[in-house]
Amino acid sequence: MSKPLIIDTHVHTFPNEEVGKQILEGIKEQTSVPYYCYGTIEELRTNMQECGISKSVMVNFAPVNWTKGNNFWTCAVAKETDDLVPFISPHPRMKGRKPVDEIKHKLPWGAKGLKFHPEAQEFYPHDKKMLPIYEFCQEKNLPIVFHSGKNIDSDGHFCEPQLFTEVLTEFPKLTIVLAHLGSGFWDQTKKLVNEFSNVFFDTAIAISGIYDRDEKTRENYLSNEEAADLIETIGADRIMFGSDFPWVNPAWDIQRLQQLPINEKDKINILGKNAVRIYNL
Repeated sequence: MSKPLIIDTHVHTFPNEEVGKQILEGIKEQTSVPYYCYGTIEELRTNMQECGISKSVMVNFAPVNWTKGNNFWTCAVAKETDDLVPFISPHPRMKGRKPVDEIKHKLPWGAKGLKFHPEAQEFYPHDKKMLPIYEFCQEKNLPIVFHSGKNIDSDGHFCEPQLFTEVLTEFPKLTIVLAHLGSGFWDQTKKLVNEFSNVFFDTAIAISGIYDRDEKTRENYLSNEEAADLIETIGADRIMFGSDFPWVNPAWDIQRLQQLPINEKDKINILGKNAVRIYNL
């Protein structure tokens, strides 16, 4: 039996070990959240080879003053490669270039979609500054992935799944992906999928291999039964595998997904096939 296509739709990367260590250690000091490695491209590719991952979608974002440089590096490091997929994050309050102009500037560099973190970037999904971005992305068929639900250091009040209702209504042809399956707001996630066909999800952190490795934090993740129930409710065809590398070793999450009490077809779709369709890969 051939191995399934695996695409990790949620990884974060850093230009070098020094930068990665500085950022990850800073987050660890504030939140006590550990990390797996420093998030360099070399570490990512080594991990991909070990795990049998064909492509990784980089969903990098940065503080407003680093926005353009971070977007440029993300696109440049993926240019002329088949294994890295760059998503950019044009901060809604970025200086010197409007967000839509930033998107237009990075499309020739290979940008395949957008990533926003409403909690870290401090905006609500329906903020009027975001409307031109949504309009442009809907027109150009560019998917947008959002952090959704709770964050490592906050309750997620900027990005509860229900807060995306207005955007999904106003932009029915815009592909919106809510990362982490709505992290902690599972009932809101279930409600959203019944109302909108243009909302999708990734499994990052929500269905995590950490569940089997750290009993102290186990309550933060879906159990096997809870994960299977949520997958059935949402529909496996709307869910993509994501790890949140470098905080997590993707191998842990792949193993966890393979162990879930769901059918093999759903596992294959979640691990890779859905990403090809949803992200136009």
